[in-house]
Amino acid sequence: MSPTALKTSNMLYDYQVSCLNKAKPDFIYALDTGTGKTMLAIHHYLKYSNGEPLLIVAPPQKIKEGGWDRELERVANHYGISIEYDTLSYGVLAKKWIEYQNWFVIFDECHYVKNPTSQRGKAALKLTKQSSHFVLLSATPSSNGWEDTINYMLMFGFYRNKTQFLREHAVYEKKYFGPNAVNVISGWKKEEKLKNLYGDISVKLSKDDCLDLPPLVVEDIFFKVSKEYKVIEKDRVLGETLYDTNMSLQHGLRFYANQTDKLKYTEMLANGTSENIVIFYYYQQEKDSLLEMLKDKTVFEVSGKTTKIPHKEEWENLKNTVTLVQYQSGAAGIELQYANVVIFYTPTWSYQDYEQALGRCYRNGQTKKVTVYRYITRNSLEERVYAALAEKKDFTEKLFQEYVGGN
Repeated sequence: MSPTALKTSNMLYDYQVSCLNKAKPDFIYALDTGTGKTMLAIHHYLKYSNGEPLLIVAPPQKIKEGGWDRELERVANHYGISIEYDTLSYGVLAKKWIEYQNWFVIFDECHYVKNPTSQRGKAALKLTKQSSHFVLLSATPSSNGWEDTINYMLMFGFYRNKTQFLREHAVYEKKYFGPNAVNVISGWKKEEKLKNLYGDISVKLSKDDCLDLPPLVVEDIFFKVSKEYKVIEKDRVLGETLYDTNMSLQHGLRFYANQTDKLKYTEMLANGTSENIVIFYYYQQEKDSLLEMLKDKTVFEVSGKTTKIPHKEEWENLKNTVTLVQYQSGAAGIELQYANVVIFYTPTWSYQDYEQALGRCYRNGQTKKVTVYRYITRNSLEERVYAALAEKKDFTEKLFQEYVGGN
């Protein structure tokens, strides 16, 4: 199917056709959330396949939600064709990749396989080598810089392995942890080569460059730090619970920043609007408190245990609902355009998850102004987390140690 036919089919926007025209059979589409990567990838398959079946590798939540099924059916009906395909969750990729010899593979949210040393990353690399062609999709394929691109570079055959990549490009410096010295990556050399290689097999596109979306308004809501937070920060203990490791201290400070005022403010927002709200949370205790407070509302939920969101046919008439989304389960791979009020209840430490979460509502198909409320507790860890996210960085272990050491 030619690019001209694709354009005149009215299934693709002009910017999608432009991206498709730039693509090669094996390719990375690094397009913002909400720009229609699913539809674009299906047309990429139609353009470059030779009749082989299509494999969609995706997060489990996206497979359960059925977005790929709907879009594939829509394309097949539009063109009067049949598309043989299967879906595979990243959770079983390491066990099942061998079963898909010579399939055309699309990796949705490909940052799930960016780590070349993980079982999932290794399986993805092997799958690309036995595929007819492959496509990588993600709004944030390399949010942490060149280190995130290593497995992609291996997939495209630019390097034999991670060792060769690091030997040619990594700059190291010694860091001392007590008496022990460890070499850590402090920078990169031959970056022009990396830029040329990556630019040759990818296209990046911002949502602002291609979509006529309604306004996005971000409001920071500030709270006073809780007494519990101050006790944990000072004494590393609260009641009978010790916070004597970095991990436990991180969770203690994160959870106890100010649960009481956040819940009250959320109740006020929920009772003061008939708009549909999405709340991104982190802890099970937060969800339990929110569910109790919202017992008179229609509540949808996306978590590790369940995915319950309204069907698209219901969106037009949907009002006065709240959707609770756990970052780990629903930051990527679901469509929530029926909501136009977003609450970041507790900040995520991952810039990738933050961007993906924001794009669940503010994406192609959104017709209303989207208001985002970010809950930030002053003089707490949350301020530092959002400072890192503002710089498009993760809040790392190193930043946490700096915060603890300075308080």
